[in-house]
Amino acid sequence: MKFAQEHINSRYLIEAYEAGCIRIGNTEFRHSLLLMPEKLRDPWELQDLQDLSERHLSQLAAHQPDIILLGSGETQLFPHPSIFAPLMQAGIGYEVMPTPSACRTYNILLAEDRRVLAALIL
Repeated sequence: MKFAQEHINSRYLIEAYEAGCIRIGNTEFRHSLLLMPEKLRDPWELQDLQDLSERHLSQLAAHQPDIILLGSGETQLFPHPSIFAPLMQAGIGYEVMPTPSACRTYNILLAEDRRVLAALIL
């Protein structure tokens, strides 16, 4: 499904998503990744939401985003709330949603010039 907005000026705009694949520009990614308006971490070592830990979230918080979008894969899954302590202590908002929704939301926040970090599990 293609859903990119043409007026967003970032080299890390999500152009399309389909099960198991995210296209950013002309590059297709078939593994989990971290994405911000000015940087891409490819690959992200986390492959399953069940493995998410406070250590992972502390690493994400170090990027100092306004908000973190956690794409949980094809279905919406929720980690135990206690592991989000590093984000709450840093005052960083977060949302957990299926990866397709996280991709769309990332582009919307990018268009609003928000400092967003998308942690996307494929």
